[in-house]
Amino acid sequence: MPTKTSAPGKIILLGEHASVYGNPVLVAAVNLRTYVTVRKRDDERFILNNEATRIENLEFTYSDIPELKKNWGTLLTAECIEKTFAKLGENSGLDIRVTSEAPISSGLGSSASAASAMVLAISREFNHELSNEDIANLAWDIENIVHGKSSGVDPFSVTLGGVLRYQRGKFNKLEVRNYPEITIGNTGVVSNTGEIVMDVMKMREEFPKFFDSYLEAMVHLVNYGQKFLEKGNLRGLGSMMNINHGLLYSIGVSSPELDRLVWAARENSVGAKLSGAGRGGIMIALGDASSQIEEAGGSVIRTDICDEGVRVEK
Repeated sequence: MPTKTSAPGKIILLGEHASVYGNPVLVAAVNLRTYVTVRKRDDERFILNNEATRIENLEFTYSDIPELKKNWGTLLTAECIEKTFAKLGENSGLDIRVTSEAPISSGLGSSASAASAMVLAISREFNHELSNEDIANLAWDIENIVHGKSSGVDPFSVTLGGVLRYQRGKFNKLEVRNYPEITIGNTGVVSNTGEIVMDVMKMREEFPKFFDSYLEAMVHLVNYGQKFLEKGNLRGLGSMMNINHGLLYSIGVSSPELDRLVWAARENSVGAKLSGAGRGGIMIALGDASSQIEEAGGSVIRTDICDEGVRVEK
């Protein structure tokens, strides 16, 4: 029997981009899961099928890994195989299939979900037990290659589930009595996380005093937002989300498509903001803002915040 695993997607409630520089961030896992099925082979061949990156029956050997890293559609899988095998001390051919409920390159953490689920699937197929922190750290290493630089928030969120306050590889899973209803709006615009992160880094180098103040403001936002969320104060949380979107706009990571959906959602929501890298991808709103988002030209992704992170499927 093959091993099948899955990991959820994620949304950033507060603090994206600032987390790259060591700031805290509030992140929530959502029920948009990426599924990975792995079967050990009797030979040294690998066969990969990945619907998200349109890879069908790609056959290769371990010696092809360096070449596969040059291709965006196979980079993540190549890194997963190499880093997980190195961790486990294993080496064998595999059949690998990846399917996802979340659109890729949209801010939902699809690459981290695939990495986390694949690390777990490979380790379990070889009868190894890795801790969730081991899985998250391996997925973080993989994300650093895929995106150029990762804060680690995505791999930890999708591996552990729930709502986390995350900072520099350390996390605290928040005790939230009732998770708020979230509406996700998708612009349909694909964004390049690595490119956007590098542009923000250039801004920091050019305007260091401004950026230091920006990072300090983001800490206060996350601190306020955490208190509001834990107390069930959605109006307060929504205010922090609105301010957060304005600050993200100020550093150049919003877009006309995102702004249009955010402002439309606020007609029926106390808080709305872009979520993730920006310049496309998704935005989030508290409560039900589905009709407003659709009228503004966005598509609605229906899901909810979930407690469970990466898991083995029965």
